[in-house]
Amino acid sequence: MAAALDATLLALADPTRRRIFEVLLAGATRIAEIADAVGVKGDDLSGHFATMEAAGLIVRQGEGGEIITADPAPLEIAAKWINTNRELWTMRSQMQSTSFDPGPGEAQ
Repeated sequence: MAAALDATLLALADPTRRRIFEVLLAGATRIAEIADAVGVKGDDLSGHFATMEAAGLIVRQGEGGEIITADPAPLEIAAKWINTNRELWTMRSQMQSTSFDPGPGEAQ
């Protein structure tokens, strides 16, 4: 699970890849249309696709893999990790604020 989480977070760390993913959430899209939408072409776009494929966020379809679709399933792993840790951080923060809260009349 750690490797999948790392790959997903790495893929989504880049604003261009996040934009690609947003474009793909509207439906299967041709590579040329993605390139136009994000303003990236050639090897740079291929590199973004490779990172996203490694994370399982996209799937190539059609002859030559010219059609790309999004697979949001890896987002569940990331969301679960974020939500679990957010809850833990909130609880810890609340515990710390009550542990170090001086009582009435005590110096701050």
